Amino acid sequence: MKPKILYLLPYFGIAGTEIHVIELSKHLKYDYEIIVVAPYGKGFVLLEENDISYREIIPLTFTAVREYKRRLKIIVEEFKPDIIHIHGAHELVYISRSIASDIPIVFTCHGYLTSSPFIDYKISAYINKNWGDKVIAVSNYERKNLIKAGLPEDKAVLIYNGVPETSEKKELPIETKGLIVGTVARLTRSKGIRYLIEAFSYLHNKYRNINLVVIGEGEEKKNLERLAQDLKIDDRVFFPGAIPDARLYFKNFHIFVLPSLSEPFGITILEAMSQKIPVIATNVGGIPEIIEDEDTGILVPPKEPLILAQAIERLITDEELRLRLGEEGYRRYKENFTLENMCIKTKTLYRMIQNR
Repeated sequence: MKPKILYLLPYFGIAGTEIHVIELSKHLKYDYEIIVVAPYGKGFVLLEENDISYREIIPLTFTAVREYKRRLKIIVEEFKPDIIHIHGAHELVYISRSIASDIPIVFTCHGYLTSSPFIDYKISAYINKNWGDKVIAVSNYERKNLIKAGLPEDKAVLIYNGVPETSEKKELPIETKGLIVGTVARLTRSKGIRYLIEAFSYLHNKYRNINLVVIGEGEEKKNLERLAQDLKIDDRVFFPGAIPDARLYFKNFHIFVLPSLSEPFGITILEAMSQKIPVIATNVGGIPEIIEDEDTGILVPPKEPLILAQAIERLITDEELRLRLGEEGYRRYKENFTLENMCIKTKTLYRMIQNR
């Protein structure tokens, strides 16, 4: 009989954490019986498309803690998981332990993009020190932050995110001509998309055949659309919204940019590198663990639209550099960040926990 893994999330949209869980589930479901438990979100359609079992649960709020625990307990008692693997919300570690005292709990820290991340790391370290069994850090940057915040070193396991390689290409749901600078991100302030739009404004008139495509949704979307209008560049800045399986649209991009202000890792960078698309990203968080500056991509400081514009211009005008960075980025992806590598290390961790 296959071991049972219950993946527990606080949300299920179409972003990095959810795609991570979907890819992990797709790869591991032949060795494990898997169920995903989360409040309803747009990402549920991807679970259905990939034949991944799931159970919907209410969102966890201060007023719904008791009801959330009651419903989660019913799911746990029915499914009888061998491991509960939580993603993205450390408070779920404590709640899961309160209803399942004898089931091993793994927590994957996907980073904290709040205004006070150190407080989040402190809380996460405290909760997992007392009630979790192992914590997966998706970058060494994350692991160091958690240990510094008080998590015992022997509980912190480094497993880099990995993404699958694909040759499939879907056309964008918009009409553009010329070179495309693209990004895919949750549209929040921490992703720094406003600085990408400002950078594009420096290049808009100089290069009439370039376009900017921003795929994603979030609370900043209207502000970003208004910024493009105010800068009079909205004729060539496109916001197609959140697109399921967005990585299949990456091949439309000639340049990929992730201008984050903070970033635990940057899974969309890997998706671009896996398709030989040259990447420009900010020198923050775990991103320098992926990109070797001027070798496998270009690193720039955050909140510096002029410097970002200069980096984009280099790739616009130098096709040879674009090709070289694309090839070298692909090489680094194959050596370090494949989905297979991530899944092998995750299965090793599961076996170690089960055999304790």
